[in-house]
Amino acid sequence: MTDKKSTDDLVSMFMNFGKDMNLPQPDLDVIVARHKKNLQALDEAAKKAGSGATSILTRQREMVQEALSEISAMAGNLKSGGDPKTMMMSQAEFAKRSFEMAIKNTSEIAGMAQKSGTETFKVLQQNMQETLEDLRKAMTGQKK
Repeated sequence: MTDKKSTDDLVSMFMNFGKDMNLPQPDLDVIVARHKKNLQALDEAAKKAGSGATSILTRQREMVQEALSEISAMAGNLKSGGDPKTMMMSQAEFAKRSFEMAIKNTSEIAGMAQKSGTETFKVLQQNMQETLEDLRKAMTGQKK
């Protein structure tokens, strides 16, 4: 088992190594502040992603309800009877509307997902740019 003195000596050796090489000393307050900002950005990105997912699920539920209403209406029309030619035409029209609606809905959901992903990415991208700028300032000795 390692005793405390040898561990302290090892830590001191690494700390002194940086001083002896005249390496810049990191400002721990700046590092902690940057990490706090990173965590805040991750939190914001997660909230945006969650909000986007909620919007998509809500819209998908609405789409299913609309489709079920149309199916119910179609079933009501079929129950009323009528000649076979009219029934076939109404079924073909329903199939056509269903196909067009499916394409429209898929496109809408894809757009919502893309928007949500873009918003989330922008938060993370902005944070990365700020982190790189902070790093550049720290390396050149500039203050904020």
